Amino acid sequence: MTLPSVLNTYLTRSLGHILPNVPPQLVTDLSPHFSPQKKPRHASLLSQGERWQSVYLIESGLVRMYFLRRDGREFNKSFFAEYSILCPLTPAMWQMPSLFGIACVEPLKFWRCEHQTFCTILQEHGQWQLFQNTLLTHLLTAKLQREHDLLALDGRKRYEAFCTRYPDLPQRIPLGHLATYLGLTDVSLSRLRRQ
Repeated sequence: MTLPSVLNTYLTRSLGHILPNVPPQLVTDLSPHFSPQKKPRHASLLSQGERWQSVYLIESGLVRMYFLRRDGREFNKSFFAEYSILCPLTPAMWQMPSLFGIACVEPLKFWRCEHQTFCTILQEHGQWQLFQNTLLTHLLTAKLQREHDLLALDGRKRYEAFCTRYPDLPQRIPLGHLATYLGLTDVSLSRLRRQ
């Protein structure tokens, strides 16, 4: 497959997770504005404090969003794998310094587009509001579920719930990163995995 046709396939499938009916012309109009990129494991896509100006479409690999705590340690807030679209959704996310960072957990192949261009094209097709609302709804639902799990479930149940919701991810995420996400120590998560 040629690069444009590969991109069209990824765009159609990724947008299809968010928009009920992806207009083919939307994909056609977006495609020229995405460029193929690669990053090695541990590389940064966005640093905490930097303005988020890009849209990322993951072709292969895994990334994490994380907060840098006062003590300098990182706290993982979410993970994204193939076919995910990472996009700043609110004016504060693209105008203000980012409250979190985005880094590669695995070597990453992705497509990058300027956020303003992406947003403008979706607006021209009457799709930006639906795209934005759908992703914000997903984010809020995931945040509430995570808060529930951290407050109401013990470590074993949190790990089991994560494995049930994301069966492909537990073995791809390094122990330390998954432990911070689940609110566990490396030692306790290692023990849970062995059991």
